[in-house]
Amino acid sequence: MSISLVVADDHVLMRQALVNYLKEGNEFTILAECKDGIELISQTLKTDPDVVVMDISMPNMSGLVAIDKLLSQRPTTKILVLSMHDELEYILAMQKAGAKGYILKESSSDLLIHAIKDVYNGKTFFPNLSSNNCQPVSNPLAVLTRREREVFFSVIAGNTSKKIAELLNMSIKTVENHRTKIYKKLQVGSVAELLRMANKAGLLE
Repeated sequence: MSISLVVADDHVLMRQALVNYLKEGNEFTILAECKDGIELISQTLKTDPDVVVMDISMPNMSGLVAIDKLLSQRPTTKILVLSMHDELEYILAMQKAGAKGYILKESSSDLLIHAIKDVYNGKTFFPNLSSNNCQPVSNPLAVLTRREREVFFSVIAGNTSKKIAELLNMSIKTVENHRTKIYKKLQVGSVAELLRMANKAGLLE
């Protein structure tokens, strides 16, 4: 029996290459291909895959927000993050959000298949957090609640409060309240300062 997958990556060539590779054998069935977090949530809820393989740097909705929203609606979803970022902050944030695995895009195809199978079989798959490739960085997310993290990533993605309200299904006033709390907790006074902090922590592309 093959493992069913939903694959999400906004880079078309990367996504097509990944899907084509996974289709070569009889081990995997691709139920849907997605270009952003919104499409990912919709297709996952619709198709109910065994494993979701997703990038975390996508337009419209960050990977962390997508994971939070998806797991709130389908808690049993098994998520494997496929990312170019090897910073410890990214790995820990995805692990805390509920992802079952994290693999770098530079990894071998064999390692990717191994990671997918581990996640499918109920195991976790994360890089060695003590390796030289995972350098600790300051953690601005540690003091934020899950909802504040969703707003945080939406803000640094360049979304307005109105757009964030639409994406996260909350009122503009609630978004503004979260932004105020985020600024206070992180001791910043503007979006520019928030972006500098995010960049220093390795949270920007």
